[in-house]
Amino acid sequence: MRLLALGWTALAATACLAQSPSSQHIFSYPSLPPTSWQPITLSSTIELGGSLTRSQAVYTLQKDLQSDVKGDKWVVGVKQGGKAEGWVEAVEGKGGARRRVEIIAVGSDDTTTYYSISLQPPHSSDKTTLTLSVVLPHSTHPHPSTLPQTADSIYMLWTGDLLAPLHGLTREQKGRLEEVKVRVKTPTPRVVDVKSPEGFKVHQQQGSATITFTSRGKVADMGEQLATIHYQQPEAVASIRKLDRIVELSHWGANMAVQDNIDLFNAGPALDGQFARIDYQKAMMHRRHGATALSALSIVLPPSTHNPYYYDLVGNVSTSRFRSPKTHSALLPSQQKRTPAVLELQPRYPLMGGWNYSFTIGYDLPLGEFVRMRKGGRYVAAVPFLTPIRDVAVDDVRVEIRLPEGARGISVHPPFPLSSLSIPPSTPLPLLSRLPTVKEGGNVAWTYLDSTGRPTVVMTKQGCTDRHGGEVYIEYTLPPAVDFFQKPLACAAVLSSLFLVVIVAKRITFGIAEK
Repeated sequence: MRLLALGWTALAATACLAQSPSSQHIFSYPSLPPTSWQPITLSSTIELGGSLTRSQAVYTLQKDLQSDVKGDKWVVGVKQGGKAEGWVEAVEGKGGARRRVEIIAVGSDDTTTYYSISLQPPHSSDKTTLTLSVVLPHSTHPHPSTLPQTADSIYMLWTGDLLAPLHGLTREQKGRLEEVKVRVKTPTPRVVDVKSPEGFKVHQQQGSATITFTSRGKVADMGEQLATIHYQQPEAVASIRKLDRIVELSHWGANMAVQDNIDLFNAGPALDGQFARIDYQKAMMHRRHGATALSALSIVLPPSTHNPYYYDLVGNVSTSRFRSPKTHSALLPSQQKRTPAVLELQPRYPLMGGWNYSFTIGYDLPLGEFVRMRKGGRYVAAVPFLTPIRDVAVDDVRVEIRLPEGARGISVHPPFPLSSLSIPPSTPLPLLSRLPTVKEGGNVAWTYLDSTGRPTVVMTKQGCTDRHGGEVYIEYTLPPAVDFFQKPLACAAVLSSLFLVVIVAKRITFGIAEK
C-alpha cells in the first residue's frame, strides 16, 4: 500500500520542493501576494517538551466576496521558521473531512518565513477552517544553564511571541479578530514563573499544566507580544547533533541495509563540577539517577527489522537490547498485528548536560517491502529519510542511498524540501570507471564485488524534527541483463584472471638454470 500512493506523493514532493528559495522567486515582506480570505477566529496551542516545541494554530477563514483578488490563496508567516528550519504543515477542514493542502514559501526576512496556502473550500460555503502545525527545534534553553550532578530536576525557559500566528497578515485582517487565546502546555504543572506581555492577561488553574493567555484589546494595534515561561522539565533533554544514514539496496540479496551514525547530545544544563561515578552508582541503586543525566534512549524500528547491530568507538555496546516484535504462530499472517521493533540503547556512560556520545546502529530490511516494479520495467523504492525519535531534534542529517549497479534513469521525490540533493547521471557508469566517489564529492560508492560502482543519491537537511521520518521515493531502471549477469560475469572474470595468472606462473621458471 505504501507504493500505491506514489503518484500523489510525487506530486506533493514536487510542491514541497517549490518551497526552496532556489526554485522560485521570493518576495520580501510586506510586498506579499494579496488574498481575499480574512481570519475571523483564532485558537492557538503551544506544547513544550524535549528539544522540540510544537504549535498548532486553528483559523476560521471567511472569503471576502467583494474582493477583486481571484483564487483561493492565503498568506501567513511562521516566525523563526527561516532560521531554525523545522516542520510546517497545513490541514484544511474538520473531522473526517480534514485534508492536507499545498503550502509554498513566498517570502522571508530575518526571523519569519511567509507561506502561501492553497485552500480548497466547498463551493457552497465561503468559510473554511485551516490548521497550521509547526514544529521548531531548540526554542527553549536551560535556566539555570549549569546544575550539579545530584540535582533532582532541571528547568527550561521558553520565550515566544503570542501573536506569532498572525505574522504576515495586514492590519485590516488582524482587526477582524475580536479576541486571541493562546494555550501553552508544559510537561508538568510545576511552573516557576510566568511573564505576560501588556496586551494579554494570563490564567492558570491550580495543578494544571496549561497556561492560557487572553488578549486585552484589539490585536491590530499590538506589536510583538513576548511571553516567558520558566517550567520544570521532568527528564533530560536529548538532541542529535549529526546523523549520517547509509542505505544500500541489493537486488541479489533481496535486502535493504540501513546504517545510522549518530552523534547524541544532552542539551540540558551543563554539569557543574566533576562527575563522580560512585555517587551516580549510589543513586542508581535507589533508582534516582537524576534528571540531568541521559542514561537510555529507545529507538523504534520497522517491524521487519532483523540482523541488528550497535557499536561505538570501543566496540559492541553490550548494555543495549534489541526487542524484536512478538509473533503469534496460532494466527494467520493476515491476522497478525505488525508491532514495531525497539532498540533500547544504553550508552557506556551517562550523558550529563553538555556531553555527547557517538555510536552506530544498523539493521537489515526485506527489499520486497520497500521496492516495487512498475509497468514499463521501472523500479520504485520507498526509503525512510530518518528514524524519528519522539521530542528529539536532529540538527544535521546526511543520507546516502546506494542503488544497485547498473541503475540508470534515476529520479528522486523527497517528501519535504531539502538543503541539498545530488543525483547520479542518468547514463550507466562505464566498466571499472574511476569517477569521483561519494567521499570525493561524486555519486559513486564501491562495495564488495563491484565492477562499475553503485550510483548513489546524496541528500542533506538541517533543522529536522520527529516529523521528518517520511519516505523518499526513488525511481530507477535496471535492465534485466545487467541485473542478472553483471555480478556473475564480474566474479567469473576475476576468478578467470586469477586462474590464468596461476597457469602462467606455473610455466615460468624462477630458478637458475644449470649449464
